Amino acid sequence: MGRILFFLLLAIVIYVAWRSMQRRDKGPSSSATDQRTPQAMVSCATCGLHVPRQEALLLGDRFFCCEEHRRQPPPG
Repeated sequence: MGRILFFLLLAIVIYVAWRSMQRRDKGPSSSATDQRTPQAMVSCATCGLHVPRQEALLLGDRFFCCEEHRRQPPPG
């Protein structure tokens, strides 16, 4: 009875180790990789908030964080 219990526990330990190795080998998902890549940041000309360049609104050579700030007159 003792040997059966020993081999059963050994099989469980091997299975858990095998599963953890499979998860580690898959690596990060593509969405996690996209979130970790650095993005160019720009500063809003009105409030100074830093936003990703792809999300910023452009007027002339100035960047804005939202439509409301883009419509406001330039700070003086």
